[in-house]
Amino acid sequence: MKVPLRFQITEYDCGSVSLLNAISYLFDREKIPAEFVRAISIYSLDCYDAEGNLGNAGTSRDAIENLSKWMLDYSNRKKIGISCTHLLKGFVTIEEINNHMKDNTVILLRTYLCDDHYVLITGIEKDYVYMFDPYYVDSDYFENDEEIEIILDKPFSYNRKVSIKRFNEKLSLNFSLGPIDKRECLIISKIEQ
Repeated sequence: MKVPLRFQITEYDCGSVSLLNAISYLFDREKIPAEFVRAISIYSLDCYDAEGNLGNAGTSRDAIENLSKWMLDYSNRKKIGISCTHLLKGFVTIEEINNHMKDNTVILLRTYLCDDHYVLITGIEKDYVYMFDPYYVDSDYFENDEEIEIILDKPFSYNRKVSIKRFNEKLSLNFSLGPIDKRECLIISKIEQ
């Protein structure tokens, strides 16, 4: 059974929640190893804020890379059927994302929403990117932004529809790929065993 994708419960757990959403999107609840949930919970939220509080600055790129390696290793040992590819900087392009988007694949993307922010890309078309943003906002939050639409009736797959034009921006705009030197994505695919 699939379960609806979830929202973050703090200002900082977008990376953790988006990773959990990736697993939920790809696998039925009965097939998700508890070890995945445990590892994501333990190894994300690893950044310190200016006052030295652990987790209050979110999840680092290193944590995402290490978790992807751990998931891949675990999958190979336990025959779970998952593939992970971590891309940075100039390797994160709309063309590369489009090349990887197929059935049973999602992309964890580090983007921008008032600050660095992780979302889950679940689909891409000629004019739009479909993503699940774990940051809950009111339905009129983006009413003055013609390039972002909030979707309320697709809880198992996406809640944002973002124009390709916005997505492909090199500036730090809401839901853009952003500056090349800051780009990061994790391609996660369910593979048959």
